[in-house]
Formats: sequence, C-alpha cells, structure tokens
Amino acid sequence: PILWPCSVPLVRPPSSARAHVRAGAPRCAGVHRAMTSRLMEGLRICIPSTLTIGALVSGLSAVRFASEQDFQSSVTCILLACVLDGLDGHVARYLNACTKLGFELDSLCDCANFGVVPALVVYFWAKALPTVECRSDHCESELRMLWLSCCVYSSCCALRLARFNVEGRADEMDKSYLQPSEDKRPQVRKAVVHNFLQRKLYFHGVPAPMGAAHALTPMMLRLSESSQILGAVGVADSWSIGRRGTAVTMIVTALLMVSPLPTFSSKMLKMDAEDSYLRSRHPLSRIAKASAFVLFGYLVWRCPFDLVLVLNLIHLISIPCGVLVFYGCASGDDKHE
Repeated sequence: PILWPCSVPLVRPPSSARAHVRAGAPRCAGVHRAMTSRLMEGLRICIPSTLTIGALVSGLSAVRFASEQDFQSSVTCILLACVLDGLDGHVARYLNACTKLGFELDSLCDCANFGVVPALVVYFWAKALPTVECRSDHCESELRMLWLSCCVYSSCCALRLARFNVEGRADEMDKSYLQPSEDKRPQVRKAVVHNFLQRKLYFHGVPAPMGAAHALTPMMLRLSESSQILGAVGVADSWSIGRRGTAVTMIVTALLMVSPLPTFSSKMLKMDAEDSYLRSRHPLSRIAKASAFVLFGYLVWRCPFDLVLVLNLIHLISIPCGVLVFYGCASGDDKHE
C-alpha cells in the first residue's frame, strides 16, 4: 500500500486490472467517436428541416402582426419565409441531406406560408381600411366577397402544390439538366442556355411564393412609398384599388397558379440536380452572392412594400417571355404541351 500524509492507505490495483483498463480505453474512445459521429449526422439531416420550420414560424408571425395591424412587420415576415423556403433546399443539397421527410415537410409548409398566410394577411389589412370607401353598410358585401376570394386563393395554392407533387415534376426537372462529359462539368453559360431550352424545367402556372407576392399587390400599392412619390396626385393611397379590386386580384392570382401557363423557374440557373447556390466556382462569385444577400436583407428591412412591387413587376414581365421561349425555342416531350 501507499501511505499518504493522512495515513490512509491507498491500495494500488493489481497489474492485471490495470492492463484491463488500458485495453478498454480504445474501446471507450471508439464508442465516443461513434456517438459524436451519429450526433453530427443527425444535426446535418436536421438543419434543412429546421430552416423549413423557421419559415413556417415566420409565416405564422406574419398573421399575428397583421391581426395587430402592424403590416410592415407582417410583410417582412412573409419575405423572410420566402428566403428560408428558398434556402432549405439549397442547404440540403449542400450538406447532402435531402430526405423524403424534408420534401413532404417543405410542401406542407409552402401551403401554409404561401397559401393560407397571404390570404389572412390581406383579409386583415382590407378589414382595417376606412369604411367610407365601401358601397354597402359596414362593408359587409365587400368583406364577404373578399373572404370568398381568399378561400379560392388558398384552395388553388393547395391544388397547385398537390399537382406538382403527384406529377413528379421535381424528378422530371432533375433529369433535364445537361449531363457532364468526361467527368467535367459544363460551362455555366452553356448549361444555363440548355436549361432555358428544356420544357421540363418550366413551371406550369405561377409558383406558390410568387403567387403570394402577387396576392399582396393591392396591399403594397396602398402602403408603398413609391405611390406617394409617383402617384397621380403625389399623396398616399393614390394607387389604392380597394376591397373589390383586392378580391379580383386574389381570384386572378389563384387562376394563374393552377393554370398550365409555362413560367420560368429558378432551377434553370443550376448546373445540375445536386447543384446549390451556396457553392461557387470562383471567389468573385462568392463575393457577389454575399453582396446580393446583404442588399436583399437591407431592402427587406428598409422598404419591404416597394421590394414586393418590384419583384411582382419583374415576374409579370417574365411571364410572356417564358411563354414565347417555351413555345418558340424550347424542346422536349411534355405532356402539358
């Protein structure tokens, strides 16, 4: 035994026991590494779904702010939901964490964020408008018409998303990219031109996020600062189209979403099915993407209403361009042709 100053004997374990402990140390280290690896694997799989849930929470927050008549915060939350919805898929491909669960979760959250949330936000906003603009007592007929149009919009958005999933459009798009030759990726310009000429890479109808942006157009026209500067009389509300015009906008947007109209898709800017906007071939590309992301974030914070109007205008211009390219230049078998 070893005697310490306190005279308490400390018995040294036998040599065989010490050898057993030393032999078990690598085994414990291996178990620790395996647990750490499983934890990191679980985090890698969960990160994209976490972004999707974040988009859902942002959409629900937009409804809450709209009920409190804080419409700028409401629109900001919808834009944030759009950003998170766009990021989750790219993050999943970047981390190689694409799962069937993530695909279904993304579709369900899209229905909530871009089908239900915009309809409720628009209804709360229209309900808060001055009653002097109504033709009926207490705006009863206008609000009923508007609520019916909101229900039609949400239903058409759900139908569009269900149609996209049932037809397997995502798989068809992934098979339409330019295939690499001799293990070399094609040039960016060549790949993008190829994508624009593939009919299977076109969306059929207005996509859900842009449908949400178009549904918010009447609200943006009334609250935008541009309407005060460029309006006919230079005052606020000069571009307002009222509750009836809002109902018409919702119906038209709903029909555009479920229509077979070919429209451009963001997938056309990808190199292949596994490509992600988070990857860059050149440092200048990383700087450009980071700068664009920062600029977009600043515009969302500074002037969300005007940003939505600009995005809507760009997309409206792209619709006839997409139709011309689809029927005039694009090729490929397409059952919607």
